Amino acid sequence: MENVFSASPGDIRMVARFQHEIMQIARSCVREFNADTARSAGWYGHDDSLAKELGPRDAKEREGAEEAGTALSDGASGSANLLAENGGFIQGAQDDAQEAIDEHASRSGRH
Repeated sequence: MENVFSASPGDIRMVARFQHEIMQIARSCVREFNADTARSAGWYGHDDSLAKELGPRDAKEREGAEEAGTALSDGASGSANLLAENGGFIQGAQDDAQEAIDEHASRSGRH
């Protein structure tokens, strides 16, 4: 069948819930990463040449990892919100179409 559109609002909302769970996991990973790496921060010292070389690089790597985790979380959250909204729009369109079908059937005497 060509040009046929079919969607299941319930399935769309289910995917949105899964993406919301992914967002929560990503946020949890960022928190755990920060907690875990905080324990080893400064292992290279504070004032010597090793500290001056590795300190800024370590901070940059930690910041990059946190930004990546936050971006993943934000992306999953935005996607989940849009999917949930689309599921609502599709449900509304399906409900409107069914109402129009039922109204036409009642006017024409067919049920």
